[in-house]
Amino acid sequence: MIAMDQAKTLRHLLRQPQVSIRPIFGDVTVDYSACMARFIQEQLDGLGHTSVIVDTSTRGLNQLVPPRSRVDMAEFLLRRAPLEDQVIEMQQGQWLLPARKGLDVMMREPSAARGWLDQWHRMPATLDEVLITLPYEGVAVASALGVHQDCCWLIQPTAESVTRAFHALRTASGVDTATRHRVIVAGVKHTDEADHVFANLLESTTGFLVEPLQYAGHLPALKPGQPLSEMSRDMLAAGRRVAKTLCALEEQMAAS
Repeated sequence: MIAMDQAKTLRHLLRQPQVSIRPIFGDVTVDYSACMARFIQEQLDGLGHTSVIVDTSTRGLNQLVPPRSRVDMAEFLLRRAPLEDQVIEMQQGQWLLPARKGLDVMMREPSAARGWLDQWHRMPATLDEVLITLPYEGVAVASALGVHQDCCWLIQPTAESVTRAFHALRTASGVDTATRHRVIVAGVKHTDEADHVFANLLESTTGFLVEPLQYAGHLPALKPGQPLSEMSRDMLAAGRRVAKTLCALEEQMAAS
């Protein structure tokens, strides 16, 4: 549990920044989205941002959750516990809000997702960045959160992953034509495989996306069930490189 005093709450009410919400779409039954969220959070911390990962993946960052705890955003969405009691501090400036069960609530009623943003003053830190991992089909949740900037898409080199992403991108194009979609190809053996996946998806989406897909890089394969704390050197290097590219792209767009 995270204790907060009234002075802290007042300071948060007076100093609420503009919160940037970054959806990271992928297959939430594997760990690539949670892995990428962690790399982006690390990069944001280096840029002076305070962020929270809202992790809806099946395993993802579960190893960071206290054993036998009921920490999950669903507890807040179902009015069972205050929001501040569901947040875990990983290190200074970096927070985690488990939301695997909360995803079920948000998918049934996307507007419920907006409720926790209205309670932002109750968070134990003044956060300015939200990284939320979502399944490809979670476009409605992202829309309910008011996302009109950049979305990351973790695409695996499988027919199922590409097909699900294609349909989700088509849905997203009808929600906000100005959204920028960044693609990361995850779980590939080499660069040529990643280039092939991206080229096919780029070609198939040009008919309905106003802003063409942008390639942000690729990630090597994760071993099934491997804790994120035991990632290979190749994964660490690739993830940090992609996170740096994503943040640089956004800085360029903000400056233009």
